[in-house]
Amino acid sequence: MRTRLVLILPLILAALSARAEACSQCLCGMPFPADVLGGVVPNQLSYGLEERYLSKSNALEEAPGVEEEREHRVAAFGLWRAGNRIALLGRVPFNVKEITLKPTDEAETRETTRGIGDSELLLMAGLFQSTGPRPLMVGLVLGGTAPTGSSDKKGPDGERLDAHLQPGIGAWSGTAGVHVAVASSAGVWDLSLLGRASDINEHGYQYGSAALYNAGFITRAWRGAQLLAQVNGRAARRDRFEDGSPGENTGGTVTYLSPGLRWSGDLGLALEGAVQIPIAQSLYGDQTEHTTARFSLSIAR
Repeated sequence: MRTRLVLILPLILAALSARAEACSQCLCGMPFPADVLGGVVPNQLSYGLEERYLSKSNALEEAPGVEEEREHRVAAFGLWRAGNRIALLGRVPFNVKEITLKPTDEAETRETTRGIGDSELLLMAGLFQSTGPRPLMVGLVLGGTAPTGSSDKKGPDGERLDAHLQPGIGAWSGTAGVHVAVASSAGVWDLSLLGRASDINEHGYQYGSAALYNAGFITRAWRGAQLLAQVNGRAARRDRFEDGSPGENTGGTVTYLSPGLRWSGDLGLALEGAVQIPIAQSLYGDQTEHTTARFSLSIAR
């Protein structure tokens, strides 16, 4: 049964990704499940596929008009609880990116790319864990992203495509921060604050460093179902373009309200889905972040 499920998952997500359409650095949210550490069930492995859809629009840099970016990402991931105070999370994504240019009084153009993205590995290590009716867990989050995706794709004319169309960013990036979780009779409350920074790639482009802030609550399971409620946010510096100039329509602050649902079955199968709805934006230049979505299927051993 589990073997069949593993074979079916990629087919389901491949079908969902067929209408794929944004910026690899725009992801924000809880990197680990709220209840990943603690308890008495070490050596647990979960693996599966995750789908993320992102969308934004901004003014064109060199002419009047609008640029629309969309990204649809399918990532294979694995989450390993090596003990009750340590967990590892790894992802390898396949990205489909689309940019539509709509210059004022001119015909619109559209470009799409597909390819393996940058691989990510994150570690959460428990620093402190209390006991009692409301146990508290404080964890350190460390990780990095390797430039496994191409950053040198070219268009039909032989010219290198825009940085936001590249499957990878072409540079290493690192993430560090803290994660706090408090269990109660109703569920688990958690907070995280992370910093993310990227190096300059070989073409001179650098994504702006960012602070990611998250607060959430997940209910106790009822017939395998749990409700999720989160607030996810990102405050980012401007990107630096290849010529060394700051990206006028990059960076800024956005906060999302993110409701979701998780279901776990008897065979170890788990489904989780959530949307991120922007509720506050203070972005540099002329930008608008749109609603994003995430869906995952996994199997636990």
